[in-house]
Amino acid sequence: MNKRLLEKYFFNNCTDKELDTSLESFNDVKNDKELEQLLFEIYEDLNIDDFEPNTDFDALLHKIHHEINIRQIPEFDNIEKDSTKAVFSRLFPTKLRNAAAILLVFIIGYGLFVTGKYSGSRINVNKAEETFNEVSSSPDAISKVTLPDGSLVWLNHSSILKYPAVFKRSAREVELNGEGYFEVASNRDIPFIVNVKQIKITAYGTSFNLMAYADEDRVETSLIDGSVEIFKQLSNGELAHLYKMNQHDHVVYLENEDKIQVRTIKDDRYLSWKDGKLIFTEAPFEEVVQKLSRWFNVDIEIEDNRLNGLTLTATFVNETLPQVMELLAYALPIDYSITKREGYQDGTFSKRQVFLYYRDTR
Repeated sequence: MNKRLLEKYFFNNCTDKELDTSLESFNDVKNDKELEQLLFEIYEDLNIDDFEPNTDFDALLHKIHHEINIRQIPEFDNIEKDSTKAVFSRLFPTKLRNAAAILLVFIIGYGLFVTGKYSGSRINVNKAEETFNEVSSSPDAISKVTLPDGSLVWLNHSSILKYPAVFKRSAREVELNGEGYFEVASNRDIPFIVNVKQIKITAYGTSFNLMAYADEDRVETSLIDGSVEIFKQLSNGELAHLYKMNQHDHVVYLENEDKIQVRTIKDDRYLSWKDGKLIFTEAPFEEVVQKLSRWFNVDIEIEDNRLNGLTLTATFVNETLPQVMELLAYALPIDYSITKREGYQDGTFSKRQVFLYYRDTR
């Protein structure tokens, strides 16, 4: 980008090729410093009377943004291919038009507008950033989601992911309730942040598993590869750094105790669920019951506290609930019973219930 091309763009004198070159420069944050210098030079050359010579560009940006808001910009995706000039004539009054042209690159760069190829597609990013998508996985299925930046997320049973239709340029933030496996598109300049309760998981280009159900007092993170840092949102709004994870770390944050536990796990026990497998390796029985309850969407009741002292090492693939219970009874001193579903008048059915008993082998 050079000053001559920037001037041609401002005064709508670009050829199609020059327009494409300009838009590519605007959309690349690496060009901001160079463009800022060129903008100041052009600003001085234009000698605009409506603003003080020392007016900073942030102030101008807010002024233009306010003008945009009160004039209710039409949806850009309905604009015809050859109407770019008319659009910006409608957006700004005459006394603001030159300043608006100068600031157009920053309006684009800061995400107020995403200007695409000169093919007629225009997106109102300011509105899109305020629009959130919410994806829920059903109690008996796993869902896969592709985020706006190309990152992939697998959602375990009964999990919810909330994310903006367009990510901001400062951070890619999502919210999770449940369990998700993340493959984050690499971008060292824009961190990827998962908000769970008061915890923020910050990644860049990373694969990790995160479990944080609302009805549990723990947040569990397993780092497969890449870089992840864990922060806690304090009551005063500040962030406290809890831990920087290493590859194969499994970190558990205990809310009630306000502390973290760190283990090194080199198998896939904490992410195998996305491939339809449940892997337990010397897992406490309470953890086994919790995961089986969600996996099969049933209520499992432990009727004897002696069961809580048991551990399980096993892998389940495609087994039904009765088959899993039978295998548990074979491996551990357990008896069980499974209730039938009850039908309601509205056509729905109750959850099945499983009752577990300690089997005395003496």
